[in-house]
Amino acid sequence: MRRDDYLNPFDLKNQCKGAVNRLQENQKALQIVSRSIDRFAKDSEIESAAFEALKRQLEDYKILIEGMQAAGCAGSSDFHMLAGLAGDEVLDGENIYSQMENALNMKEGYLLSEALFRRKTAMAEEPLLSLYYNRKAGQYARLADNSQRLYEKWREKSERFDEIAAATDRLFTDSESIDAWIQKGLAEIAGTFQNGGYMTAGGSEWRRQIINAGIRITMCYRDKGGDQNGPYTLWQRGEETDREYMRELVRGYEEYADYTDEDIEMLLMKLNSEGCGYVAFANIIADEYRRKEEEFEKVFGFPLFLENVNGNTYVNYNRLIMDLYCASDNHNKAEIMGAEYDIYDAGEDRSETVGRGTTQEDRIYRFERYMESYGLEARIKNIECAPNQVYKRCEEEMEQGKRIIISTCPVRLVDDEDEPAHMDGGHAMTVTGLTDDGRIEVSSWGERYYITPEDSDYTEPEKNRAGDAYIKIQSVKFNEPKER
Repeated sequence: MRRDDYLNPFDLKNQCKGAVNRLQENQKALQIVSRSIDRFAKDSEIESAAFEALKRQLEDYKILIEGMQAAGCAGSSDFHMLAGLAGDEVLDGENIYSQMENALNMKEGYLLSEALFRRKTAMAEEPLLSLYYNRKAGQYARLADNSQRLYEKWREKSERFDEIAAATDRLFTDSESIDAWIQKGLAEIAGTFQNGGYMTAGGSEWRRQIINAGIRITMCYRDKGGDQNGPYTLWQRGEETDREYMRELVRGYEEYADYTDEDIEMLLMKLNSEGCGYVAFANIIADEYRRKEEEFEKVFGFPLFLENVNGNTYVNYNRLIMDLYCASDNHNKAEIMGAEYDIYDAGEDRSETVGRGTTQEDRIYRFERYMESYGLEARIKNIECAPNQVYKRCEEEMEQGKRIIISTCPVRLVDDEDEPAHMDGGHAMTVTGLTDDGRIEVSSWGERYYITPEDSDYTEPEKNRAGDAYIKIQSVKFNEPKER
């Protein structure tokens, strides 16, 4: 800390809050622009070669918009982090240095006085006078110690400032990096639509860099979450190296130690039939560790991100989903004579290829247990509310930095084109956003969909043919790692 440094955490937090609000407004504006581009590009009444070329240019502009959105997400996250680092104490360099200097000056004076009375003690001829001088010397020694402690107290404030400054070194670097690629993209595509053609270079580095950066920062622009069918598809169509790590992962758990390839295939079919809850939590874990990928690999033992042969980044969902599933499925909490035990129920599922899925209580126990197995802490809470309160409660929980799992029965979803994706039965999904028209954006089957909480199936469950309609939410909060 320098003498002219100054930190007022209250002012800083207000500034961060204002910056986040402005970024959120920008995100809404960018979303409107992106949707307008989509509507224009899908206009079926316009057909020409020039319009096709224009649509290719608009796709590039959409990539730039995605980059701006990803940079905005990174900036919002960094402003939240900066506000959290600021603490609750004003750190004034001038005052801190003055107090440290004053403490050292007092200490020096007290030490001189102590030395004086030590000499007098040694020279005193009368025992009572020697005892008096010795006590005075002790008093000044204690005062000197107090001054040293006072100095240390102020020095710690100086070090606290330095810790805050060091922790902020990497803030806003991601958004700055994306902005640099956005500027390169803008420079490249400016003026390239000429004479009805779009002549930009198709393999430009800025496209890949913006898309990859967005995937590493947040869900939903190019990364739409995990798919419960992903592991089975990878087993069927992947390389032998993929199947080898899948064998190793599955057999690494005691319940599946002797599984053959045929057994593993049936297990992955069962995961596809019931794995929505596990995928929802995998999405949340992946989102928690974006921009902390080194920490993720250190904790979980495998990388969060992979790259394909073209250098495009994607999230390692399949491995995370499989690990969650093998570690957690069919595990239940039992209480015997007042003590709690984990019990694996091999007969929980309908068959070797069809599972029963997870309830809210299953998810609380199984996911908290899974995180604890890695020395981490996550707390999942059921949020009790009526369908017309679901949107508001999601908003409140998300404003506190929590993530949401939403489960519905029946499933009433629409995609970006308002095309329905309906099915009966229960389904758990990760909430990825909220729209201005009261819908909830979710990740499901590796795609983006929308739920209307006030759908009549949820507000009037007694009229639903299944007779057990519901819409429920759970909030998830991550805490610091535990000592292992």
